Amino acid sequence: MFFKHIEIHNFRGIESLKINNIKQVNLITGKNNCGKTSVLEAVFLLTGMSNPQLTVNIHAFRDLLLTDDDNFSYLFKNFDFSQYPSITGQSSSQKRTLEIKAVYPTFTEISKQISEKRELSKEEFMSNASTNKKDSIEGLTLTFNINKKKNFQTEIKLKQGEIKLSRDYKEKLNASFINPKTIMNDLDQRLDAIVVKKDLGIIVNALKEIEPSLVDIRMGARGMVYADIGIDKLVPVNIMGDGIRRILAILAAISERKDGILLIDEIENGLHFSTLFVLWKAVLKTAFDNNIQLFITTHSYECIEAITRIYKNNTLNLEKDFITLFRIEKNNKGQHRAFQYETDTLLAGIEKEFEVR
Repeated sequence: MFFKHIEIHNFRGIESLKINNIKQVNLITGKNNCGKTSVLEAVFLLTGMSNPQLTVNIHAFRDLLLTDDDNFSYLFKNFDFSQYPSITGQSSSQKRTLEIKAVYPTFTEISKQISEKRELSKEEFMSNASTNKKDSIEGLTLTFNINKKKNFQTEIKLKQGEIKLSRDYKEKLNASFINPKTIMNDLDQRLDAIVVKKDLGIIVNALKEIEPSLVDIRMGARGMVYADIGIDKLVPVNIMGDGIRRILAILAAISERKDGILLIDEIENGLHFSTLFVLWKAVLKTAFDNNIQLFITTHSYECIEAITRIYKNNTLNLEKDFITLFRIEKNNKGQHRAFQYETDTLLAGIEKEFEVR
């Protein structure tokens, strides 16, 4: 299932944003603090809308540890729990809708909390009850549906350490999120699964363009990944340079998500500009071969230029509507809008040095 349209409301700093005419490979660009990463996070929550743990995970991706339920306000526009996030995604066959709302203490729970401290008058009790309901929450409720049919609900409560899942819903969409900090996580497990499927050849061939001496990738004990570079001993990939390892991790993540969706934040991070053409060539081929939809953020002009060169040369025989670019803009009133560049327009913009980042 590929998304064709995405609509986001009241999520993080985004009050409202519509992204239409989405393709298989989608670059998302824009100035700092325009909401690029937030778009990826919103799509990620929608792809795993039955898993409330993702509301915690996306903060961990930003090195932000949630210690209290009130910290969930980071998900809400202006940190206001009354401005609850809603995310909608439309494919050719289904429409997915997710709403995230705060869970407030019930009247009984407030009564118990206050009575444990001291006896209160009726007036004091009602005042405390009102204040607690407004200023403090005890978790989130995620309400979601497909094609506006039956609503399902899940909950997460940090203070109580509770997660309630829906027994009636089983997610069929296969998706994951990687960024510069998480890209190397579980690389050995990803590669091991690819080896079992005999799909490692595509990755090895791509890496050969960077390291011509590479013969093969091998798995070792304790999660160690080795490279065969034609000498007497296998070489740990860790000592072959960060660029090789990062490209290997990106391609492994794509191959792992066959027929699914992968979100990549800051794909160019840690890579020299000279490797970007090889990276994109491998990424596009791997995405095409594995039928994966990609959402990728970048603020690198060289990164955008590299992908347009591949399209111009058309060495991969990609269809015209395989790639597109969205530039996210936020005006001085805080309103967001996505400007789309189709591949022909993107190519013309690069050649005439238009600002497409």
